[in-house]
Amino acid sequence: MQVRRLIAAVYVKDPTTHEDLILLPGEGPAPEIAALVTNPDAWDVPSQDDAEPEPIAVGEPGPAAGGGERGPGQEEAGGGTKKSSSRRTRSSSA
Repeated sequence: MQVRRLIAAVYVKDPTTHEDLILLPGEGPAPEIAALVTNPDAWDVPSQDDAEPEPIAVGEPGPAAGGGERGPGQEEAGGGTKKSSSRRTRSSSA
């Protein structure tokens, strides 16, 4: 049987000791405590296999992450497209 893990911190009250409990992300609480967590968004999505989840790399993205060379038509982030200055003609009203 696969143990579901939390993806968010949850505060619950222990039914036997009446203590406030803080369940942290990554924990798989006992079934009687897990039953107190009623928000389905607090739980991970059960996977099809019992394999360990893949670790998430933290740090700078590699060259394949899209931070390398820009192709034609791509602009820098935040740069946008530049507007050409508009030409104004003098009016002939005097």
